[in-house]
Amino acid sequence: MAALRIYVGLLWLAYGTSKLEPNWVGGKLEFLQAVKSCLPATAPPFRAFLEHVVLPNQALFGQLVAFGETIVGVALVFGLVAKAAAAGGMFLSLNYFVATGGYASRFGLMTLELLLFVVCLFLLATPSNQAFALDILIRRRRRSH
Repeated sequence: MAALRIYVGLLWLAYGTSKLEPNWVGGKLEFLQAVKSCLPATAPPFRAFLEHVVLPNQALFGQLVAFGETIVGVALVFGLVAKAAAAGGMFLSLNYFVATGGYASRFGLMTLELLLFVVCLFLLATPSNQAFALDILIRRRRRSH
């Protein structure tokens, strides 16, 4: 379990840190292009959210995506609030899955977003924070005091 948690954490960390640069977090070209490229495949309710909430606030949402992915990655790698991090990974991957229209082809079975969602669900539902995790050290310390 710990190996899977750490591996998925490294994936989220790589995705997040690759976006910690001005063209993404500054709300410039990369984030704008990523959102606009999703729009044709996005279901109408979520498309409206992207068009009327995300695009007008692209700098904020670019930062939320980059820092959210990075925080989920760090938390999973170190096993610090690992269950909350797994839930955060599920939230992020589900949003990407819906935004990209991944569900429209083969029930989404061929998408990385769905795979990340399922793995994060697995990490949430299993004792993935029981080994090589700061969560267990914190729990032990609380019990001893």
